[in-house]
This record gives sequence, C-alpha cells and structure tokens, in this order.
Amino acid sequence: MAIVYTKSKRIESLDTIRGLAALSVLFGHTMGVFDWPNSLASWTRFPVVNMLFDGLSGVAMFFVLSGFVLSRPYLAPTPVGQTPRQLFVPTFYIRRITRIWIPWFCVFCLSAVLRAYLYHPYDTIPPMSEWIGRFWHVPLTLSSFLRQCAFALHDPQRLLLPQDWSLGVELKGSALIPVFLFLVRRHILYLVGAGVLLFVCLPNAIEPYYVSFVLGVIAARYHDAIEAKMRRLTFASKCGILAFGILLYQSRLVASHFLAGSLLVDHVVWCICSIGCVFIITTSVASNRIQRALSHGVLVFLGKISYSVYLLQLVVLLCVLPPLVYGLNRVGIQNTLVLMPLANCIAVLLTVATAAFTYRIVELPSIEFGHWISTFIQRRFLKTPKTPKLPKPAV
Repeated sequence: MAIVYTKSKRIESLDTIRGLAALSVLFGHTMGVFDWPNSLASWTRFPVVNMLFDGLSGVAMFFVLSGFVLSRPYLAPTPVGQTPRQLFVPTFYIRRITRIWIPWFCVFCLSAVLRAYLYHPYDTIPPMSEWIGRFWHVPLTLSSFLRQCAFALHDPQRLLLPQDWSLGVELKGSALIPVFLFLVRRHILYLVGAGVLLFVCLPNAIEPYYVSFVLGVIAARYHDAIEAKMRRLTFASKCGILAFGILLYQSRLVASHFLAGSLLVDHVVWCICSIGCVFIITTSVASNRIQRALSHGVLVFLGKISYSVYLLQLVVLLCVLPPLVYGLNRVGIQNTLVLMPLANCIAVLLTVATAAFTYRIVELPSIEFGHWISTFIQRRFLKTPKTPKLPKPAV
C-alpha cells in the first residue's frame, strides 16, 4: 500500500517553546556583541532570568524538540481503521535537507553580499567585544564555500554564519532518527544503550549533542502514557514538575558557579539540561492551562519564524547593531544603562521583522518544495496496487 506524505498536526505550544529558545540564543548573542560593564551584565546570570540569555541551553532545546517532533508521527498510537504511518527514509531525508539547507543557503548568500558591501567595525561605547570582532575577516575561498555548504567547516572565524555549527548537528541527528526509531520499536533499552554509547565511547568526536535527540525520541515513544498520567495530576503538581524541569534546564548556570569547567562537566551538564527540556516539553503538552498560555498568536508566530530568527541574528548583530549604537553615541547617548536595553530591543525587533519576511519568501516555499518532491517520489516509487474490478451483478 502506498504511504503518501501528509502534514502532521502541529502542537502550537511546541512552536512557542522553540521560539523562546531561539529568542534566548538571540539575547545571548546580543549581549556578547559589546563589552558591557560586569556590574551591569551580572543580572543576566540570575536564576530564571538567565534562561533568556542562555543560548547554549536553547540549542539543547532545539535538538530535544527535533527528536520529539520528527519521531512522534511514527510512534503515536494509530486510530482504529487507519494505517500506521510508515517511514520512507529517502523522502524523510529530502524533507529535512530542503527544510534546513535551502533557507540556510539564502541567508549564507545574503551574508556574503553584506560582508562585502556593508560590514564595517565601529568604535562604539561600550566597545565591540573580542568575540564579535573575530568574525567576517577571512576571505571566502572556493574550498571554504564548499565546506560551509556541507557544514564541514568548524572554524568560527572563517564561517559566514558562525552559529550554523548546530545545523550540521541537526542534519546528522535527523539522519539518525530512522535508526533511533528502529531501536525504540524493538525495545527501549536498545535506544538507551545507543545513547550511552554515543555519550561514553566517542565524546570528543561527536560531543553529547545526539543524546538530546535520543531523549526526544524516548519522550515521543512514551508521550501518550506520560500525558495520560500527568493529566490526572493537579495543576499545582504540574507546575512543580515544570519547575523541576526548569531547574535541570538551568544546570549550566549552576555548574558555572560550583563546578570547575571541563569537557566531562560540560557533557554531563548538556545531558542534564536535555533531561530538563524533556520535562518542560511533556509538562507543557500535558497541561491545558500551560498550552493555552503558550498558544498565544504572537508566541506561536515567533515559533514558526524561529529558524529564520536563528539564521539572521548574526547578520543583524554584525551589520546593523554596531552602526546604530555608534549613531546613538554620536548624538550623546553613551550611558550603558540606557544602551543595553535599547540594543536588545533593537536587535529583537529588527531580527524578528526580517525573519518574518524571510519566513514568507524563503522558508514557506522551501517547505512546500520539500512536501511536493516527497509526495511525487512516494507516489512514484510506492505505487498502490490496482483494485481488481468486480463483475457486474446479473440483472
């Protein structure tokens, strides 16, 4: 029987969580553009407030959400009378590549043009940071271009989109989803064992990022059972579980205060943060009140354009924010207490506005293209056998 690709029902609250994670990456990068006085920037390291600026934990949320959302359609219980959704690996990969690579390439080309004709360092108050000053100085060569197109270049100083390291992980993690689905359908311990092997055996080569995808798949596998149990809990109990998830999500902040930084500590913190992401996702989906709070139109739209926000943020931070701050300095606005909120508001408004435009003209067409080519291939290679005609009844 032919399995033709159809769009699965979206859970809007998950869009909002993705959008808030993208916003935390944007706020974190915006704070890194300038050398703010430590007395002023220290408030961003307060518990809970830090979630708005912890971009790395936001990326962990991206990966857990990807594992959950990509595997959920194939693990959800099938209604009576319907055929379980089958995974056709070629079109699964095609949809992921068109969804991620086409918008990335458009912003990549835009960055190349803007670096050539618009980018310029500025002498601002506060001064631009050493971190932001490392980017966009190495000329683009053919080798660099090809390696960036394959997400095979890992030197931030040579990248036009320095934040796209996570997109290479996203594509590789997506490529592993069919394997994870195969394992989790056999037995949960097979998938848990794969996650342990990914973390223990090759930590230096691949980092702990793919553990996040494993946790997302596990959450999708047991989502219905967990949701049924959680819906019987009181709202206060659900809020307590959500608070516990947020505590785990903030493990990076805790580790920065009490543990010396090391590769092993970073990997363990990443895994703990990813577990916190699972608690946040499952609690948000299991509570009608939390879902309603997260399903506000503006927040959902922010989630839908979150990929463009992620792609465009450093373009705005490199080409637009420094000259704007420089202009404010020239008209006498040099107080960092005023400039910090202004810089963050300007960065968010410009990035979101540009991302909304890019979502319409780049992301949506690339999504539709992926759907079209997937449907075409599945109908071409998974043909439905013709039903034999029954003889007409005798009159």
